[in-house]
Amino acid sequence: MAAAAHSGRALPFKAQELKRKQAFGLQCAPMVVKHHHEGNVLPFRGRGVRAQLREAMDSRVPVQIARDRVASGWLHGYVIALSTEFCLIAEVSDAMQFDGFLVIAVSDVSAVEQDPGREFVEKALDLNGETLPIMPGLPLDNWQHIAETIAQQTPLISLNMLDEGEGEVSYIGRLTGAEPDALVLQEVDPNARWYPDTGAYEFSGIGSIGFGTRYMLLLARVAGVPPVPVPAGEFSV
Repeated sequence: MAAAAHSGRALPFKAQELKRKQAFGLQCAPMVVKHHHEGNVLPFRGRGVRAQLREAMDSRVPVQIARDRVASGWLHGYVIALSTEFCLIAEVSDAMQFDGFLVIAVSDVSAVEQDPGREFVEKALDLNGETLPIMPGLPLDNWQHIAETIAQQTPLISLNMLDEGEGEVSYIGRLTGAEPDALVLQEVDPNARWYPDTGAYEFSGIGSIGFGTRYMLLLARVAGVPPVPVPAGEFSV
């Protein structure tokens, strides 16, 4: 499993930071939202994961998606775009609000089901005045094009890198470029402080890309304008 090339500093969003954000109802990574797990689980009729994702998108119903190879638990939300390789999910928080987007690889999906609490989710979203968001024009062809297009529309992205011990570890920051085999990110830490340098994150190690959550939008506002990154090799901790 490919690891992210990094500058050697501590991981900015380890488990303790994720727990702190969860306590305040914030999201910085693809989080397993515990909706209503009781009730009838209705599978989709399509044969194969991609056909089921297509059915979920066309029917516009809340779903739960498992990625057993990546992490335990379920992702909750709506499938709003789909390609041969990738799927775009509008995530639903446990406060029954749309909160950001997540791009995942179709090959990582192990199960797709209607959310067992579908009626509750739909009614709660309606009571909250929530409408299904759309992301037109997002090319779901490869991680680089996906990240570059997202970065043109929102200040921060979350590169969620595969990690054998934790499933995914999130690196949040500003996309500054790409290398032949990696995305280059200038990170911002949980205290909204920009790192002076950049890190490269290999395409093969990306589990998902998140963006547009309330947490990330607030983090960007607090962090302000990032400094010009120090050239590689000129910064040491």
